[in-house]
Amino acid sequence: MKKLLLSALMLISGFSQATDKTNQYAYGAMIETSNDSSMYSRIDLTSDVYTQALSSRLDDIRVFNHKGQPVPYALVNVYQQDDINQIFQVTIYDLDKNQEHRQEKQSKQGTEQYNININNKDVQISLDNTNSQEQYYATYLLQVPNEIKLEKAISRLSIDFDTAESQNWQATAKLLYSQDLSNWQTALNNVPVMSLVDNNNEQSLKVNAIDIPSNTNYKAKYWILQLKSEQQTIPTIKKVEFISRKAAPKIALYPINFELASSDEQEAFYQLPTPQPVKELSISLQNSRTVLPISLYYKSNDKDQIWHKLDDYIIRRVTDTDQSQNIKINDPDLQIKQLKIKANNASFDQAPQVVAYRNRMNLIFNSGNNGPFILAWGSAKAKSAALNEKELLSDSLSIQDLPEAYIGEDIKLSGKKALTQSVNDSNTATSSSLPKWLIWICLIAGALFLTFLGLMLLKEAKKSAS
Repeated sequence: MKKLLLSALMLISGFSQATDKTNQYAYGAMIETSNDSSMYSRIDLTSDVYTQALSSRLDDIRVFNHKGQPVPYALVNVYQQDDINQIFQVTIYDLDKNQEHRQEKQSKQGTEQYNININNKDVQISLDNTNSQEQYYATYLLQVPNEIKLEKAISRLSIDFDTAESQNWQATAKLLYSQDLSNWQTALNNVPVMSLVDNNNEQSLKVNAIDIPSNTNYKAKYWILQLKSEQQTIPTIKKVEFISRKAAPKIALYPINFELASSDEQEAFYQLPTPQPVKELSISLQNSRTVLPISLYYKSNDKDQIWHKLDDYIIRRVTDTDQSQNIKINDPDLQIKQLKIKANNASFDQAPQVVAYRNRMNLIFNSGNNGPFILAWGSAKAKSAALNEKELLSDSLSIQDLPEAYIGEDIKLSGKKALTQSVNDSNTATSSSLPKWLIWICLIAGALFLTFLGLMLLKEAKKSAS
């Protein structure tokens, strides 16, 4: 009896919970995945999503599976993939194979000693012995080639394991570094590496890269990679690549064109489809051999009655091939919906072309099951539901390694009515469609029923106590 009453109460409370549905969104599109076996996929958002979402922070974006259920996702910044990194292969010495490298391994006073020949020179390496007989482990010496001149610190290791030996295994990695093969310092410890394959469900998860924190300055020539596993034999390493970052990565920007609303010889007025968190403005004059002193003003939204001054600038165009002039916005919270250009002691025959740049975003979602998927956006009811990147992904996964998915064919959802219907509006609309007397009867009946259930629970509690 008690279970029945509790189930009834939970059922009633469940009716009051709001559920995210596709019909609460104005726009939608199919998601085309490129790797159905991957647990995660990432989408490069398009102009429609940026300009049609009501929230400048993209809070009103969702991913739904084929059952119409919301799927966990995260929004992350995209970083410029400029060719500014050193990528090179290192020399590998397997310290656990005596025959190949003519080494002797000795355990002495809690240390592991390896005698190895490097560049025709006999070298002894001493490491702390932290391995037990119950564990599987492998130790490798990694040498940066002499012809490589490190300009910046090592930022990443990419490891190529021999998959022919095993496709299902897990291990932890410890990374040490040294300049002289004698004094070893720990860079990272207990970093997970693995290869997990589920042939039945065609699912796979491979973690074979180790990221080194950007605040370190490891430019060592010699590295020790120690792998340890509790249960499985660790596959042999075939190749290791190092990445040395030459410059700190910059957040990539996405261009959104301003639409010219009106202009004369002194002023030009522009607008964006929706308010945007603008990080940079690009202004291009129509005529060459022109200098134009200007003042820039903006409004954050259509309800803003005051033009706020951004600053004074001088825009130039010397030749026809000159690039547009970029203006960086230093205010991280600034949002722009409308823009005004005012010429100072000058004039223009044609209004300049203006482009706004905002941070480019990737959407990462759990694409492992229940596809196909739908991307939906544009809702006055939606609140932020995005997870943090680290909440969705494990620390060992890199965004760049996730397979890409693409926004495909548009699908019809609720249209523009979802852009104006708030939660209160929706509740009001639902309520107004029913007669008031029926609503009151339902409310009174519900209150009486809840009172009855409460009395029954109290009676059951007294019986249990006695």
